[in-house]
Amino acid sequence: MLKSIKKLTKHSMVYGIGSIFSRFFGFLLMPIHTNIFSPEEYSIPTLLFASLSILNLIFSYGLDAAFLRFFIIEDSKKEKQRIFSTAFLMLLGTGVCFSSIMILCPIPFSKMIFQRTEHITLIQLAGGILLIDALCLLPFLVLRAEEKSTRFIVLKSLNVIVSLFLNIVFVVILRQGVESIFVANLITSAFTLLLVIPIILHWFRPAFHRTILVELLRFGLPYIPSGMAVLIMDKIGNFFINRMIGNEATGIFSAGVKLGMFMALIVAGFRFAWQPFFLETSKQEKASQIFARVLTYFIMVTGFLFLMVSYFIKEIVGFQISGVGLIGKDYISGIQIVPLVMLAYIGYGIYANFIVGIYLKNKTIYFPFVTILGAIVSITLNIFLIPHMGINGAAWAMFFSYAVMALALYAVNQHLYPIPYEYSRLLKLFCIFTSLFILSRLNVGQWSIAYRIGLLIILFPLLEIIRFFNLEEHAAVRKVFRRLFG
Repeated sequence: MLKSIKKLTKHSMVYGIGSIFSRFFGFLLMPIHTNIFSPEEYSIPTLLFASLSILNLIFSYGLDAAFLRFFIIEDSKKEKQRIFSTAFLMLLGTGVCFSSIMILCPIPFSKMIFQRTEHITLIQLAGGILLIDALCLLPFLVLRAEEKSTRFIVLKSLNVIVSLFLNIVFVVILRQGVESIFVANLITSAFTLLLVIPIILHWFRPAFHRTILVELLRFGLPYIPSGMAVLIMDKIGNFFINRMIGNEATGIFSAGVKLGMFMALIVAGFRFAWQPFFLETSKQEKASQIFARVLTYFIMVTGFLFLMVSYFIKEIVGFQISGVGLIGKDYISGIQIVPLVMLAYIGYGIYANFIVGIYLKNKTIYFPFVTILGAIVSITLNIFLIPHMGINGAAWAMFFSYAVMALALYAVNQHLYPIPYEYSRLLKLFCIFTSLFILSRLNVGQWSIAYRIGLLIILFPLLEIIRFFNLEEHAAVRKVFRRLFG
C-alpha cells in the first residue's frame, strides 16, 4: 500500500513543489499590484480574472476532463492520436467562435462584469487570452496523462516567469496601468503556445472523428454545470462584495484570498496527480484501502500546513524588503480571512478524494447535482452574510459551500464505490488540529512566536501519544531513519 501511495506522493510533490515554485513568481505579482494600485483600482483585474475563470470553463465545455479519461485508458497510440486530434479541432473551432463574439461585441461583457462600458479593450484582450489558453489545454493534459510531471512544471514555471517579467516592465517601469496586466497576460499565453507546439505536432493528425466526439461530449458536458458551480463558489464572493460593499472591499478580499492560495497550490498538486493515480490503481486488488489511506494522509499533511500558515500569517505579511511587503498596507485587513480560505481549499481537496466512484462507474451525471448544491449554498450565504460580516461573510460562504459539496459527493461515492475510510484516525486528526488551532488564539504576550512554534513541534508527538500511527507506518519511519543515520 505504501509503495502505491509513494508513487502518488512523488508526482504530487513534483506538481505541488513545481506549482509553488512557479506560483512564487506569481505571488510576486501581488506586491507589485497591491503596492502600485489602490484597492479600488485592483478590483478591476480582480473581477476580470474571476470572469476569465468562468469563461475558461465555457471555452473547454468539459472536453478537458473527458479527454484525460479516454486518453489515459486507451492503449493504442493511433487511437490516442484520434482522440487528441478530434478534441483539438473542436476546441479550435469553438474557441475562434467564442473569442470573436468577445472581440467584436465587448460592450455587453463589460456591462455584465464591471457594470460600465469603459473597459472594452480589457474584454477584447480577454477574448484573445481565452482562445490561446484553450489551444494550450490538451498539450498540458497529455503531459499529465503520461506522468511527465517535471516537464509539465517546467513549462508552467516558464509561463509565470515571463508573466512576472512583463508585469515588471509594463506595470512598474512603464506605468501603463491596469490594462497592461492583460497585455502581459496575452503575450505570455502566446509564448506558452509556442512552447507546447511540439506536443501538438506529435499527437495531432488532420482528421475529425464524430464517434469519438460524441463519447467525449457525453462524458464531458456534465462538467459544465458542475465546473460552473465550483467556480461560483470560488469566485462569486468578489462580485457580491463589489455590488454590496464596493470596489475597495473587493480589492481587499481578493488580496486575502490570494494569501490563502498557498493551500490551493498544495491541493492543485494533489489533484493533478490524483486522477491518473486512482484510474491506474483501481485495477489493484486492494484499491479501496489505498484510496482510504490517501484521504488520511491528505488531511494530515494539509492540516499541518494549515496550522503553520495560520500561526504566522501576520509575520509573513509584515515581512518587508526595502519597505515593500507581500501586500500593500491598504490590504492588511484582508489577512483575517486567510484561515477560512485555506479550510475551504482543504474541503475542495477532500471533495477531489471522493470523485473515485463517479469516474470508475462513469456516472458523471451526479456531478451537476452535487456541485449545484454547493453553489446554492454559496450564493445564499453570500447574500445573507456579507451585509452583516463584510468580507468575512464571503469567506464563510466559501468554506461552507465546499464543505457541503464534499459531504454530498461522499454520500454519492459511497453508494457507487464504497471505500472503508479510516474514520477513527480522521477523528483523531480533527481533534488534534482543532485543539492546536484554538490554543494558538491565546494571548501569551511577548512569548507569542515561541509559543506557536512550540505548538507546531508537539503536533506529531501528540499524534503518537493518541496512537494515530500504525505498525506499517512505524516500520516505514524506522527504515527512513536507518537510511539517514545508518
